[in-house]
Formats: sequence, structure tokens, C-alpha cells
Amino acid sequence: MGTRENKRSWLLWVVLLAAAAASAEASAQQEQEQEQLQLQQQQMQQQQQLQQLQQLQLQQQQSANPEASKGLSAAYLDCRKQASGVYDQQRCIERERRLQEQRMTKAYDTLRYRLGGRDRATLMDAQYTWLQSDAQARDLDKALGGHGQTAALQSAEAALERVSSRANELEKYTRTNP
Repeated sequence: MGTRENKRSWLLWVVLLAAAAASAEASAQQEQEQEQLQLQQQQMQQQQQLQQLQQLQLQQQQSANPEASKGLSAAYLDCRKQASGVYDQQRCIERERRLQEQRMTKAYDTLRYRLGGRDRATLMDAQYTWLQSDAQARDLDKALGGHGQTAALQSAEAALERVSSRANELEKYTRTNP
């Protein structure tokens, strides 16, 4: 009889130790999950603070330079000031247009990956429509804008403003749809 009681006693101890170990492991896992959650919350707060800082910097730049409110780069504004002729101005505009197209594409891609379903389809349709409208506006500028260097410069500036405006609009949506 003593042997059976010892076996039961040992078995009971083994079961109790296993339960205690499982409980300790579950507790440690729960603590780890809480730490990860806190870390994620801190990262989100830091990201929000960074976005607020970037918005503040953008507002300061815009108030310091009214052209910057159009989303145009400081390098472009400096280039235009230093340009000595139509060719130099055209070169500044083309360089800035490429930069603005990159800005627009980045904002569009960001939104496209963030959105899903109907919202993504709406975005893609709107961007397609905007691209068609931009192409039509360029064709109209070519047809009615006149000829010569001055007309070409005005047409390039109008195209730059359209792209910059679209980039601004898409960037605004990226800030309101995190």
C-alpha cells in the first residue's frame, strides 16, 4: 500500500509541477505580449509626433515662401531666380516637373497600398481621369497656347502647376488616411 500511495503522491507532485510550469510560462508570455503592445503604442506615438513635426515644418516653409505653398521645391525657386534666359528657365521647370511627378507617384502609391476595395478602385479611377485631363490640357496648350519660346515656357509652367497641385492633393489624403 505504501508504494501505491508514494506513486500517487509522486504523480500528484508531477502534475502540480507541470501545472505550475505551464502557469509560469503563460504568465511570462502574457508579460511579453504586454511589453510588445506598449512598444507598438510608443512607436505609434513617435510616428504621430514625427508627422506633426513634418506638418509644422511644412506650414513654416509655406508661410515663409508663398510659392512653397504650391508644393514647389526651394531648389526650383532658387533655380528660377538664377536662370538667365528662357532655356535656363525651361530646364528649371523640367527638373521640378520630374520632382513633382515623383512626389505625386509616391503619394499615389502610398494611398493605393493603404486603401482597399472600393476606395482603392475610386482612387485608381480618379488618377486615371486626372492623367487623361492632364494630357488634354497639354494638347490644348500646344494647340491654343501660341508658338515660340515664351508660349512653350508658359505651357511648361502650367503643366508643372497641375502636377504640383495633384501631388499636394494626394499628399493631403495620405495625411488624413493613415
